[in-house]
Amino acid sequence: MTTIDQRPGAARVLVLSGLQIHPTLSGGNLRSFAVANALMHHGLEVFVYSLVGRKSDYLARCPSSIQVWPEGIEEYVDRGPLGFLAGYGSYGLGLPPAWLTGYLRAAVSSPRDILLPALLREKLRWCDAVVADFPFVHPAFAAASARNRLRVVSTHNIEQHLYEDRRRWQNRWMRGAVRRIELAAAEAADVVVSCCDADRQFFEANARVRRSIVVPNGIDLRRFRVLGEERTRMRRALGIADEVRLFLFTASRYGPNREAFDCLFAFARDHGRLLAERGIHIVVVGSVVAEPVRVPAFTATGKVDVVEPYFAAADAAINPISIGAGTNVKMCEFIAARLPIVTTSFGARGFRIVDGRTGFLFEKNNLGSVLSEVRGLFDRDPARLRRIAEDAYVQNESAIDMDVCIRPLAETLTERSRSARAEPATAGVL
Repeated sequence: MTTIDQRPGAARVLVLSGLQIHPTLSGGNLRSFAVANALMHHGLEVFVYSLVGRKSDYLARCPSSIQVWPEGIEEYVDRGPLGFLAGYGSYGLGLPPAWLTGYLRAAVSSPRDILLPALLREKLRWCDAVVADFPFVHPAFAAASARNRLRVVSTHNIEQHLYEDRRRWQNRWMRGAVRRIELAAAEAADVVVSCCDADRQFFEANARVRRSIVVPNGIDLRRFRVLGEERTRMRRALGIADEVRLFLFTASRYGPNREAFDCLFAFARDHGRLLAERGIHIVVVGSVVAEPVRVPAFTATGKVDVVEPYFAAADAAINPISIGAGTNVKMCEFIAARLPIVTTSFGARGFRIVDGRTGFLFEKNNLGSVLSEVRGLFDRDPARLRRIAEDAYVQNESAIDMDVCIRPLAETLTERSRSARAEPATAGVL
């Protein structure tokens, strides 16, 4: 990992998010968190402005405030009533956050951006580059306060793909609306950041893109450096014996995770006794379930404050994702933690996972046999499992270390900042 200390005169970056990022609760949060921290590691000055807070804070009547992340980045969380009513109203109805686009369009059309929050106007004037985290907030590029700033759209996936499995009347409207927003965002930006090459090709084929950069779904690898001391404590808390092999799946409430959880839970219900006899226990960690679930050979914890101790307790990882868009951040974590990975082919997309060499691939009809194969290797040839996990790390290191992944974007932001300061009248277009 390359870490560069922040320098005087460093490029100033405003990350504009539609939802509070820290503490991280989902793969989307993890990507945003990793991107911002990695930019800071490369010497840039980063400030995060989040337009909507967490529901629990609204209910507790917490005011808008600045929070400081563990490594020092400041995030302002706007907890105004609009974000609560519109944001959680849309979420409850299963609608995309298009209200953010409408609100920002109206706000930047007002004289001198008067309808934008004062701190947001101030930070738009302060920054050298505006990074729209998700396409829905791209109208901020048009603010008078943001004139001549470099405009970057950081995408997590192709948003319209998230609405393909909806009922027909919902699908037609929502997918079309989201498509228009994300393509408009791509055309409004100077730089479009995609998480994989397929997404980059989509934007270039469907919009007038000035410049494309691929930043894979990397993570901060330092999170997984010292985990061993947590293993015994966490396994004891879960009630899992030493001879049982724990297969870990991490999952938020995000739609593809819910579908994957349902399949995994159904499998465990049907085969729980057999799994228990073979010494296999599946543990699902995260908010994909509202309350803890425990059946033979299967545990779902519900929301937890930190996930790293569960990685320490795990012997292997399982990724049953079969729908969705982008790539899975959880795969980066599994690889970084050196866990042998059992995954669907769909879940492995974007990573170098070769069946039997850097992981184990399964489909719904053969999950049981693949789990049995991997469980047997823990007894017969544990050295092979260690080699497979290590080879997966070696093959994917450059794609999972966000400090490495972010370098092309960090260099672009730094160079643009130098150019803008040398020629302050130059428009913000590469």
